Amino acid sequence: MGDAISSLLFQPPPPTRLKESKVIWLTNSFGKRIPAFFIECPKDRNGEGIRAPLPGESGGGGGRGGGEAASYYSKESGSLHHTLAGSRTTNNTTQTPQTPSSYNNNSNNKGGGDPSMPPTPQIRTSKELEMSYLNGHRSSNGSGSGGYTGFTPGAPTILYSHANAEDLGNIYPWCKFLSKMLGVNIFAYDYTGYGLATDQGDPSEEYCFADVTAAYTYLNQTLQIPAHSILLYGRSLGSGPSCYLAAKTAEEGEAVGGLILHAPFLSVYRIVLESGCTLPGDRFPNVDYAPFIRSPVLFIHGTKDSIVPFNHSERLLDTVIEPYRADPLFIKDMGHNNVHASVRPLFVERLREYLDTHVLPELRERRKHSSSSRMMMKVRSARLAR
Repeated sequence: MGDAISSLLFQPPPPTRLKESKVIWLTNSFGKRIPAFFIECPKDRNGEGIRAPLPGESGGGGGRGGGEAASYYSKESGSLHHTLAGSRTTNNTTQTPQTPSSYNNNSNNKGGGDPSMPPTPQIRTSKELEMSYLNGHRSSNGSGSGGYTGFTPGAPTILYSHANAEDLGNIYPWCKFLSKMLGVNIFAYDYTGYGLATDQGDPSEEYCFADVTAAYTYLNQTLQIPAHSILLYGRSLGSGPSCYLAAKTAEEGEAVGGLILHAPFLSVYRIVLESGCTLPGDRFPNVDYAPFIRSPVLFIHGTKDSIVPFNHSERLLDTVIEPYRADPLFIKDMGHNNVHASVRPLFVERLREYLDTHVLPELRERRKHSSSSRMMMKVRSARLAR
């Protein structure tokens, strides 16, 4: 039965290609090589990510764009709320959302293009990232040339775990869109058996857990991005490795800065059978990990999801400890594959609200404390040098 479940759960699409020079290769604990990419957002002088405006906004964002009315459901109030969406409802056949042309900005503003638009995010190679870390480390210790705006506490990095029938090639436009609109870095990876890792064996739960751990280790240990600056984003299948890692980091005493669960499930068996408990052979028991998560959790789900029932998110939300429950985004009449494609402005607005409320204040406080500590060290060093 386990093999049958795996064949239904994991359905890798035909591999799509990325430029080899932009691929970051990781090795998980089983020795499997998996590809990843890192998208770095543009930053301001304080090191915080710059957000592109939504359609209808002036530069810098802040308002809602025009468009059709959309609704989302608030569990706390038990009622519908209405806002504006900038695109039409589509059918459920599109697995990966496509970025509308109205959101595209291909100019880097170094000559040409709309000067009111911020520069676009850039994909980085492993060599560029590691050199950025070294330069930033030297600068923070007073031995560099200064001006480094890399992995500062003000610009969170999202570790993105994709859905089932996706790989790095077809999620790249969506990840770049998220980076541009939210002002965050994005690090996405493929599961063993997906994309450029199809030659590494068949995908499995164990490999997925090892894959997300390898991705997190690269960010946290190789690039030295602190746990509180890393946010986990899991969509559908990706909710499994994301819940696992969120609980794992909390148990180790270094909880990640946040968790976004988009169309998550209680567990794989519970999608088709309400068992009441985790049965032997079940996969990705998110409901068992959720009570141990110690990071603010945002749930996103469509009320008309025909693949993962909407009540999975409602019930998962109930298992998260109260202080870590962010106001969920439950979108009325949306399905599994088109939730964010049809209500993009609302989607971006609510993600920004989540970041502004639950993530960025903590990063700013830590940055302030870090700056004060460095200033005190410089003063102390100057006194000792006299």
